[in-house]
Amino acid sequence: MKVKRYFEFFNEEDNYIDAKMQELKDLIDDASVGQNIIYEWENKDDHEVIVGFSIDNLSIKYNFDIDGMVVVKTKNDEIDFTEDVDSVESGLSIIEKDIQKIIGISEKMKY
Repeated sequence: MKVKRYFEFFNEEDNYIDAKMQELKDLIDDASVGQNIIYEWENKDDHEVIVGFSIDNLSIKYNFDIDGMVVVKTKNDEIDFTEDVDSVESGLSIIEKDIQKIIGISEKMKY
């Protein structure tokens, strides 16, 4: 029974990550009409989330190590920040808020 709960937990977490990344993609698509923005993400076996984001000549990449609970942001291939987090939600929130700041949208515009 414990094994089943373990797998259910990780399936729920994986679904949460995928849903959050899709939500962010939809937000960027809506906010970027007329702009040249490229957004892509990958959830690697529930251990790492990689988000690539390009606007104009700026290339940004977020690596979220889920096992180590650390988010690393690189800007044009140089580390911009490294932040330890205490949950998947807080790590994804850091990525979301940073992207919103870059493309110039606020949390209020989401709703």
